[in-house]
Amino acid sequence: MKVLIVGDGARENAIASSLSSKYKVYAFSSYVNPGIKEIVQRTEGEYLVGEIEPAQIRDAISKVNPDMGIIGPEEPLFHGVSDEFRKEGIPVFGASKNNARIEESKVWARSLMWKYGIPGRLRYKAFQSIEEAAEFISRYGGSLAVKPAGQAGGKGVKVIADIQAYLTKEKREAMAKSVNEIGTYYNKEGEPKIIVEEKVDGPEYTLHVLSDGNTLLPLPLAQDYKNAYQDGIGPETGGMGSVSGPMELLPFISKEEYEETFEIIKQTISAIEKETGEKYNGVIAGQMMLTGLWGPTVIEYYSRFGDPEAAALIPRIKDDFGDLVEKTATGHLNKAKVEVDERASLVWAVSPLGYPLNRKMASNHRISVDVKKIREIGCEVFFGSVSLEDGFLVTKGSRALELVCLGDLNESRAKLTKSISWIDADTELIYRTDIGSTMEEQIQKAEVVRYTYTSRRKKGLLGASADWSPNGGLW
Repeated sequence: MKVLIVGDGARENAIASSLSSKYKVYAFSSYVNPGIKEIVQRTEGEYLVGEIEPAQIRDAISKVNPDMGIIGPEEPLFHGVSDEFRKEGIPVFGASKNNARIEESKVWARSLMWKYGIPGRLRYKAFQSIEEAAEFISRYGGSLAVKPAGQAGGKGVKVIADIQAYLTKEKREAMAKSVNEIGTYYNKEGEPKIIVEEKVDGPEYTLHVLSDGNTLLPLPLAQDYKNAYQDGIGPETGGMGSVSGPMELLPFISKEEYEETFEIIKQTISAIEKETGEKYNGVIAGQMMLTGLWGPTVIEYYSRFGDPEAAALIPRIKDDFGDLVEKTATGHLNKAKVEVDERASLVWAVSPLGYPLNRKMASNHRISVDVKKIREIGCEVFFGSVSLEDGFLVTKGSRALELVCLGDLNESRAKLTKSISWIDADTELIYRTDIGSTMEEQIQKAEVVRYTYTSRRKKGLLGASADWSPNGGLW
């Protein structure tokens, strides 16, 4: 079977690696990813390079005549790339343009949750005017999360917490001034620029669910680490590492919470299909937080696999993951099951200095990786924002590599540290060695949150929130 995979990052490298045993892999991306290229060559496929947009994808489909398509990143989904396969009658793993709106527009997602009464929803307010958003922030009397109103690659999120009363005025004024910057990250004509949500706190996790339009299949949980630097400080990124397992859970999430999260995703898919009139085909993920307000609470949705969560999840699937993708695309997911490697997985992302704030600084550096040695100690390398140019690996400005290891987290951390020594570059590389090291703290935090939300549930107050403002209710 010929498979055309669209995308050029580590997520697509991880997906392609799962196809190499029984599929002929073709790739279309904006540059030559060396990891994907290795799989394309091994399976005797073809590598096509161009701009990932509908017209060029139509040309690629015509040239390759694939039996199935797989869309990796979110932006092609937003622009309807998966729909080009469906127009040709080709099964494709990827949400339609209309259904991918669950990720593209945070405002649409929040309004959907409130319209259909989906648990785990937060109060929010959307603004097209930057001035109105700044005024709301200045007047509101509680803690807030301020975000671009649509998908912005994890950039632009600001939080203000009223834990230091004597700084309230100063913090609020600083936040109001930053709204102008936040408003630049999402500027789709006719749509809100900024969304303000009530702030919640708790450990975060992600549940990915496969959907063929009729059957849903949940995958193991994963956790993403967004901040650029050690111990969770610095600007937010696309993700500097991930943990999954052991088994289908994470140490701080119970089986009951997993099932409640799955129920939220099920209700969300049902609501999406009612709104768009289209069956949801592909993967949907809830980036969740365990909070005292609801228990499982939705922070945002993905209409594709998270990255680097994909690198943590895919190696843990004992079954043929490519077969799961095929059954999803072709509508036969009811015949599939997921057998999971019980070991935990640990992912470290490696980026050039400059990421994420200065992509120009992080671009055009040579990097070398001894893949053989890394694999010999039981780890894997997925190539991300690295291009193969004239026989050299050249950074493109984002996360260059994702290193993955399965097993005891402490042992995996030691192996990944060793793996780093086999990577060289003509610039400083940044990575986080603390990924997965705070599980005990998160277990303790989850226990506090769990006590709070279970008490609220007994009193019939789950999801109910109130706040005070000197100017009256603002929500």
